[in-house]
Amino acid sequence: MIPLAVHSHYSLMRGVPGVRDLCARAKALGYNALALTDTNNLYGLWPFLDACAEFDLRPVVGAEITDPKAGTKVVALVKNNTGYANLCRLLTRRHRDPDFNLAQAVPPLGQGLVLLTPSVQCLTHWHTLSRQGMALDIAASIGRVPVSLHHPLCRAARVANCPLVAAPDSYFLSPQDHGIHTLLRVIATKTSLSRPPLGQMAPANAFLGSPDHYVCKFAAMPEAVTATRVLAERLEFTGPGFGIVMPPYTPPLGQTCTGLLREKTMVGAIKRYGPSLSGRVLTRIDHELAIIEQTRFSAYFLVVADIVKQASRTCGRGSGAGSIVAYCLGITNVCPIKHNLYFERFLNPERRDPPDIDVDFAWDERDAVLKHVLNRFKGRSAMVASHILFQPRMAVRETARVFGLPEAEIKLGISRLCREVSFLRGSNALDSEHLGKSGQLADPWSRIICLANRLIETPRHLSVHPGGVVITPGSIDTYAPVEDAPKGIPVIQWEKEGAEAAGLVKIDLLGNRSLGVIRDCVASIRDTQGQFTDFQDIDPEDDPATQQQVAQGRTMGCFYIESPAMRLLQKKSGQGDFRHLVIHSSIIRPAANEFINAYLQRLHSGVCEPLHSLMEGLLDETFGIMVFQEDVSKTAVRLAGFTHARADELRKVMSKKDRHKKLEVFRAEFFEGARSKGVSSDAVERIWYMILSFSGYSFCKAHSAAYARVSFQAAYLKTHYPAQFMAAVISNQGGFYSTFAYVSEARRMGITILGPDVRHSRVCWTGLKNEIRVGLIAIKTLGRTTMDRIMLEREKAMFSDCFDFFNRVAPREDEARALTDSGCLDGLLPGTSRAALAWAYCVWQAGRRSMADRLDLFGSEMHDIPNLPPDPPLQRLRREFVVLGFLAACHPMKLVREKFQNLNTIKAVDLPNMVGRNICFAGWLITGKLVKTRQGDPMKFLTFEDDTGLVETVFFPRTYIRFSHVLDNGYPYVLSGRVENEWGAITLTVSQVGRL
Repeated sequence: MIPLAVHSHYSLMRGVPGVRDLCARAKALGYNALALTDTNNLYGLWPFLDACAEFDLRPVVGAEITDPKAGTKVVALVKNNTGYANLCRLLTRRHRDPDFNLAQAVPPLGQGLVLLTPSVQCLTHWHTLSRQGMALDIAASIGRVPVSLHHPLCRAARVANCPLVAAPDSYFLSPQDHGIHTLLRVIATKTSLSRPPLGQMAPANAFLGSPDHYVCKFAAMPEAVTATRVLAERLEFTGPGFGIVMPPYTPPLGQTCTGLLREKTMVGAIKRYGPSLSGRVLTRIDHELAIIEQTRFSAYFLVVADIVKQASRTCGRGSGAGSIVAYCLGITNVCPIKHNLYFERFLNPERRDPPDIDVDFAWDERDAVLKHVLNRFKGRSAMVASHILFQPRMAVRETARVFGLPEAEIKLGISRLCREVSFLRGSNALDSEHLGKSGQLADPWSRIICLANRLIETPRHLSVHPGGVVITPGSIDTYAPVEDAPKGIPVIQWEKEGAEAAGLVKIDLLGNRSLGVIRDCVASIRDTQGQFTDFQDIDPEDDPATQQQVAQGRTMGCFYIESPAMRLLQKKSGQGDFRHLVIHSSIIRPAANEFINAYLQRLHSGVCEPLHSLMEGLLDETFGIMVFQEDVSKTAVRLAGFTHARADELRKVMSKKDRHKKLEVFRAEFFEGARSKGVSSDAVERIWYMILSFSGYSFCKAHSAAYARVSFQAAYLKTHYPAQFMAAVISNQGGFYSTFAYVSEARRMGITILGPDVRHSRVCWTGLKNEIRVGLIAIKTLGRTTMDRIMLEREKAMFSDCFDFFNRVAPREDEARALTDSGCLDGLLPGTSRAALAWAYCVWQAGRRSMADRLDLFGSEMHDIPNLPPDPPLQRLRREFVVLGFLAACHPMKLVREKFQNLNTIKAVDLPNMVGRNICFAGWLITGKLVKTRQGDPMKFLTFEDDTGLVETVFFPRTYIRFSHVLDNGYPYVLSGRVENEWGAITLTVSQVGRL
């Protein structure tokens, strides 16, 4: 007997086992085939097919489909390709049709499926339709409890002449897992462990049993066991095989996609390179077009080119940025010839998986682009899904809730665990036993942690991929089941790995705030200073002043090169040219810290030894160190004799979620191949260790070049138009830092920050020459409707006084208070305290409530506003800080200066003079990054600032564990530590912390 109603954890909030664990258990129990029939989805299809191949199981593809109103269900098992398409359509209708009726929906889409149902109603209805000529393959499904031959289901099966099959549901692997199933159900139903929803739970015996277990259980009905085996043996479908599914493109009459692509490429080439195209350009174009035609990607390029036209500016990135065809079509903006970018990393005849082109749009334009694509290809397009998994913090929170703990206690408990258990910040298991023994956990927290551990990495719900779109030639729901996201966007049920495995070519349409920054800055320059070519005739990477800024790490706000780690690397290298920035954008990956140090040593010394003599000349561009993704492939080919296709598989598996088990296979192959070429074991170990630094995320050279181009554009604008640039950075509300930090940076650049003012401020921040005016969006609690009303009324006529403003804008009380505390109304009642403005609002509000004549009340009695005492300066600043999150006039360290003025602190600007000495520094914490040492201990890099500059600090594990509970962004601290200098970059290694 073969289990035909099996659920994994993709039966959301019901099933317990992961797909691989399920297949491993089935193999251990002696099965040679297994069905996966998750409830209303095919989420786990591709992991299931992989796991079946790993454990030598024949996969049976199917799904359980439920009727949300009638309570009936059917297990639909796929017989052939037609059945697969019909199952996808059934699942799509189950999710998207509000009037879905299982009994009515199944018959028109039943071809190619075997339908197992325990419902007498469905069985009878479908049998009637079969007698009328609609061929349906039906079986009566017996669950966990054998039934008598006189049971209505058995009688209906005899009447319909259909088999009785034994298909008991399994939701976990052993009886001991029933507790986790219960936990999932009480979380899903928002009940508690003390009162589980008994009617919505599987019984304790709903585990995957052995073949003998089921034979024994159904001993009274051996014909059901036999029928189950016979049915399973005729299910020969083992998964869809679409090949590569290209998005459709219809060229004009008389043209082909290939011909049209060449035509558009040549037109674009003249725009990019001028009317006289060099032989090198033409040769590269011909080479790429030949490969594109051979791999049938012409339509794909044309579709993406049309999409790109919908936005003001874009950044084509990923390996596609290495294509001159993409460059000529305007999809990308980096010349692959100038920067020696490799096209075959993106597309080559040997590549087995479909590549995709990633395109960034300005963050506030991306939704419109997505809407255009989904409307243009309606019914043939959808976004890729993201399966949201339980992470440690979520697992602990949800588990604590079903224990009945109040919200305040849960927050307090999680806060404490975050300080004491570094795993809550990652995805590792929580060591509840160790914590309990050390006395750190009191009941019920030790039990909560124990149960939460079992939830980690379990799927919680379906979400939307940040930007992946799939477009198919025919109805998309014949390729994959489709659901609607909460916003109404159609989403296929698979993540990007599943879409890729299916052969669906994905287009990534992503939002990028830096593109919005550059767009708004350029628009501001044109509005205030006239002509600006918008980099049409400017290569920012060739500008000496910009290169100097980049080399010195003065790049806050400049896209990918603004993080503390990137700015420190720039300072240490002292290189601000495009070539080095491309290297730096790739080598800054998480696991490459020691190789960064080796890179800097070679950069400054000029001494560069290859990793092995066989690799002579292979990595000269990157000083003998693997930096780009393709370096992994090149090394595998040269050193271990991999084919190019196999080397690309190694490169690709480095970024996979399940890379660890697959890497073992590649490791053995790599070592064997290298040793066969005479490479010593020690050398192979060193090289493989460097390859492992690409685990997780890493970049190809073309991607880094695309990012470097945007970074250089931002750096150019910051260098030559600092006020407009910083205003655009803050207005777009993005970047690595808070508004507070960007305001401080602007002030350090010599820019005057003008506070918000209803007479002058726009909604967004504005910059001109050496001044930035704070925008109305900076004021907390001020609604967008009120902002728009201020702008509209001001266009009609300037506000004459505060009463005129209140009459025409009518702000809410909390908005009026925020406008007053921020200083936004100071100009409407000059020479008085802000308390007088608050008094005036109260008078206006009282008059409004009494419906008095406003002209009589306010127009003649302005002089009656009391002469209140001036606001205490410190109180005024503190209220302004609460409303804005920063101070326009000064750095907020002035608010706490009296608390550290006797501590002999050193200013940030003076730290370079204190190298090697222990000092005391007072600064504001603005950002940080938690990492782990090689031993797995937590440590943190934190950035502080005072009114003179930034200080990058290092908290080694002992210091971080000691002081982590007091470290929060947006607060002032006094730090003690030793000043270090590494390659010209100054850092502070902290030993003591005190919060002000």
